[in-house]
Amino acid sequence: MNNISIEKLYNPEYDLLSVYDKKELLNKIANTYDLEVIGFKEFSVFNKSTYTADFRSKEGIEFVFVPGESVKLGIDFKGRKPSEIFDEENLYDLAYSFIDEYEDETDNQDSITEKIKEKLEDDEFISTIEDYINNNFSKEEKILIHPLLVQKDYSETCWKDILDDELKQNKKIKKMIEDAEKKGISEITVHKSICLYKENGSWHGKVYRETKFKELLQDITDTGYFLPTKREWEYLAGKGCRTIFPWGNNMDFSMKLKHIEWSDNDEEYTLEKENFFGIYIADDPYCREIVYDDGLFSYKGGDGGRNICGGLGSVWGYFPVSPYFEEKDEEIGEYINGGYDFFRRVIRIMKRYGKLY
Repeated sequence: MNNISIEKLYNPEYDLLSVYDKKELLNKIANTYDLEVIGFKEFSVFNKSTYTADFRSKEGIEFVFVPGESVKLGIDFKGRKPSEIFDEENLYDLAYSFIDEYEDETDNQDSITEKIKEKLEDDEFISTIEDYINNNFSKEEKILIHPLLVQKDYSETCWKDILDDELKQNKKIKKMIEDAEKKGISEITVHKSICLYKENGSWHGKVYRETKFKELLQDITDTGYFLPTKREWEYLAGKGCRTIFPWGNNMDFSMKLKHIEWSDNDEEYTLEKENFFGIYIADDPYCREIVYDDGLFSYKGGDGGRNICGGLGSVWGYFPVSPYFEEKDEEIGEYINGGYDFFRRVIRIMKRYGKLY
């Protein structure tokens, strides 16, 4: 297998290869793109799986191989009632956010439940749900996703590491650290300015640098990488799922989720794990990834916490982590918001004479 046909980098052909042939192919990719193979693994979750490799670039960035596929992306709920999409528990949660449980001090759980039932019989409220899911998710479309090497984790924007020497020599920083030590504090953050934190007994720091979207893109392309497109990101996050979330249309209330009251923050969050491609998707409504299509920047994977911070509850709050969530009215300015905006590098595996290059 000195030469690999490009067709074998697409599903279903890739999935049909033996493990031995997949390893041969993945080693070929590593050699072609000057990557170190860290290991081979099959990643499985939500009844989807991919056998792939973890790679490391010379800059220390970890990548995984994602095979291409002709796949349907986006979602279409037109003509379907909310009761046909969501279960009772999720419908109650959707309605609860619009119930003023403090209207009457004599309200008890039974009366709140009754108000929720009334809300779910209100045609205007049902229309609100229908309008939201029909207008805030990308449209259904058959797309050819080409094979990719994808950064395993997402990267922070705007914050730059402070060198250890500067931490020791800068009088202002030294004073901040000394004050923190006296107070027993292990982290100090000044909004869009500086962040100092103690890790494994040592202090480290980051400084905030305002960054334009175009500057980020230039830095990425100058090093031979790209930002994913919207559709590429949807595939990376959902693998063509035909539901709102990769696991289905309903929020699973047994999950431990970020920013949700019932979740135990002392334990690992359910979604903070590698997905079916071996990729870490934030699945955090506050964290959104920057994507790029034909000169336009946009976000996927979150709304900066707008829904959940606005008191809309867990289901409304987690809609933005859907692979297909697309906020139509989102306005992208010139500058990145380093507190909420993240990015992921991709390498697009191209075709020349039917061979890898």
